[in-house]
Amino acid sequence: MGKVALVIVLLVLILLFVLMPGKSNAPSPDAPTVGAASAKPFKVALVTPGAITDGGWSQSAYDGLKKIRDDLGATISNKVAGSSTEAFAAFGAFAGEGNDLIIGHAGEWFDPKTLEIATANPKSVILISGSEKSEGNVVGARYLLEDATYVLGQIAGSMSKSGILGCVGPKELPVIESTFYAFEMGAKSVKPDIRVEVVWTNEWADVARAKERTLILIGKGADFILHNCNDGAPGVFQAIQEKRKQGADVYAFGSNADQTAMAEDAILASAVLDISAAMLNVAKKMKDGSFERKAQFLGLPDGLVWVAYNKKLEDKVPAAVRQLADETVEKIKKKQLQVPRRILK
Repeated sequence: MGKVALVIVLLVLILLFVLMPGKSNAPSPDAPTVGAASAKPFKVALVTPGAITDGGWSQSAYDGLKKIRDDLGATISNKVAGSSTEAFAAFGAFAGEGNDLIIGHAGEWFDPKTLEIATANPKSVILISGSEKSEGNVVGARYLLEDATYVLGQIAGSMSKSGILGCVGPKELPVIESTFYAFEMGAKSVKPDIRVEVVWTNEWADVARAKERTLILIGKGADFILHNCNDGAPGVFQAIQEKRKQGADVYAFGSNADQTAMAEDAILASAVLDISAAMLNVAKKMKDGSFERKAQFLGLPDGLVWVAYNKKLEDKVPAAVRQLADETVEKIKKKQLQVPRRILK
């Protein structure tokens, strides 16, 4: 066979092989696309100042973290930090693990150390609850619980027989002082000469101390008491329950969550903050890339703050007082009333 004929035969064989049925150079539809196996998961971490079973501030944040996991498929982590030093260590560790969003659930953690950690980890956003500041990838989230504590103040001021109200807090932090200030201003909007006494436990989770301080307030004549003391809340409720059993006409207000179940015979209403929904909203924006790195202000007009009444004691609130409270809620919702609050620096 001549060389030319041999070449023609080889070319025909090659062509037949290429066109043979059942062979394809296209990738299988089930084959992973390039990079799919290594797609980066959305990671979110939470650092709280109190136990995630406190029934209020910290537990609400942890519930929000679980909601982010369930709704967005995020990989989540959490840490309880008993001090700022522990919180900063957690921020550094979580940033090092590649978390996209790190939530620090205490306003005092907006700190130069946090900024230092954030600068070293520019791909992570650190969201600080209870802060109005924003710098680089450290962003404050100001949850306006004052929208509800102002209304509770109006209820207390209208119903108080002694003319003395009380507040119990853990530490003198601006964000907590602001909720008490709004409560006082709400009370004074209906009774200008009313007095509001504030006591501090100086601890985040000391139930006995919270009870002791509450009893001091009751001894001074306070007949409506608002707390904002995280894990110490049961102590506040225990003191009021005991006094009510002895015949005292004194009531408690819950905070950060509907705390009615903790003391149905003592809590008249609660100032509720839907931290879960607020956190989920931020996380969604982080995941889809629409999040703006600026301070977030979230309150009653956003549907994230409200007053929850205890159904068992709701009839104790006179109709005229309830009407006033409802009208105030509507004014806040429509932004016809700006609730007095402290500006956090």
